Amino acid sequence: MITQYAIIFMVTYLGDVLSKLIRFPIPGPIIGMLILFFLLERKIIRVDRIEKGAETLLFYLALFFIPPGVGLISALDILSGNITKIFILMVVTTILTMVTTGLTVQFLINRRVK
Repeated sequence: MITQYAIIFMVTYLGDVLSKLIRFPIPGPIIGMLILFFLLERKIIRVDRIEKGAETLLFYLALFFIPPGVGLISALDILSGNITKIFILMVVTTILTMVTTGLTVQFLINRRVK
């Protein structure tokens, strides 16, 4: 399991380094996950090499959101005047994320069928 974590975190770290080296406006971990997707898609890394580690990270994903949540609570006085804007923004971005994810999955399914 340690090897699986190491692979995931090394690829994420690689994305972070690339982001800083080329000063790309996309966060490093996102670039790392794109690299990981590419490596999995091209079968350079097999899914079974990282599957258990990824499942464990996903299982505990909610714990990673506790520190930002506490930060939001401490900034509640700043946010209170903008609740309507924040709510609208949350709804719109959720819908956009769902549509984008659905279209991406549908594209990948159609590509795999061909």
